[in-house]
Amino acid sequence: MNEVICGDCREVMSDLRKEHPHVRMVFADPPDFLGMKYADFDDKQWKSAQEYRTWLWQRLVMSLRGSWADVVWWSVYHTHRAAIEFAAQDYVAEWSHLCDYRLLLWRFTFGQHRKTDCGNGYRPLMRFSKHDVEWNTDCIRVPSARQLKYKDKRANPLGKVPDDVWEFPRVCGTFHERRPWISNQHPEALIERMVLMSTNPGDMVVDMFAGSGTVHRVCKRLGRNSISVEISKTYVANILKEDEDEGKS
Repeated sequence: MNEVICGDCREVMSDLRKEHPHVRMVFADPPDFLGMKYADFDDKQWKSAQEYRTWLWQRLVMSLRGSWADVVWWSVYHTHRAAIEFAAQDYVAEWSHLCDYRLLLWRFTFGQHRKTDCGNGYRPLMRFSKHDVEWNTDCIRVPSARQLKYKDKRANPLGKVPDDVWEFPRVCGTFHERRPWISNQHPEALIERMVLMSTNPGDMVVDMFAGSGTVHRVCKRLGRNSISVEISKTYVANILKEDEDEGKS
């Protein structure tokens, strides 16, 4: 099952939690309050960063409350990370017997060039998980320098488990996976690593802000069930149209 639902995730997830009392993974890549041009949604509707962060926290907390998911990934803009971590610390403290928190970084190339200061070259990946989660690290191994550069016979032939800085290029306009109908999207390789590491075939993944449908596509390819929630009717229609076209090919 790979379903796409149109609606505000805060409202939709109340029903989802009743229909699916437990899910393996939740992913959230919310709008960033940067004035990006989204279809059917105003990314500058908030009067202040504090108002935006309140809106954001009200939705993100839905993924944590009651230990609904085994693993929760939040991809947030770097200027909001500290505020979200501060808001989350009480939750983590209250549920410390159940919940671990770890910060990973998506280090990307093709970043925006700036002349007045250093540009941003990373995006925080905030990961919350239950203590007993078993990570599928063998699924995400990459070739090591020992293997490729030094030809060291002691190197694990399966490669190494990546560290907590994940390097993937941003999705540029010339990339095959680029969707021209949306202003930004996460690379499929990044989402694939999260899904492979956090889930097993047949597990349920919930995407709170579907956007370009990246999680939807990755889960279908990897044999995971998924429910993607998106407030934009335009984006939902485009995702479903791609599914329809794929079914005809």
